[in-house]
Amino acid sequence: MHALKDLLKNGRIAKAMTTRQVSERLKIDQALISKFENGFRRPTRKQVVDLCALFGLDENEAVLCWLTEKILSEIEGEPLGLDALKAAETQLGQIPNRQVDDQFQKLLREMEALKGMLGNKD
Repeated sequence: MHALKDLLKNGRIAKAMTTRQVSERLKIDQALISKFENGFRRPTRKQVVDLCALFGLDENEAVLCWLTEKILSEIEGEPLGLDALKAAETQLGQIPNRQVDDQFQKLLREMEALKGMLGNKD
């Protein structure tokens, strides 16, 4: 999986746009665009969607990266983070008659990979 910052920066470069041009088109501060691309700030979901539309990126892939990074930032450093991730996965599996699409399955696979990464930190 790619890092969101790399997807956004590569998308902008592929469209031969400057951060200033992106800023003007989307009405987002130029410094903020730079912080997104350097990983110092996380865009909102709406900003991710808008940037994908502007750059012609796969919205599902970018939102999945955004959501995965958001989940990791929430549980990072939490002693019970891995346990919470496992509990959430169990609860999701218990929802009756839930229509699970490809993106949800991909997210579950990413969660498994993240659990493995978190487990290796100890």
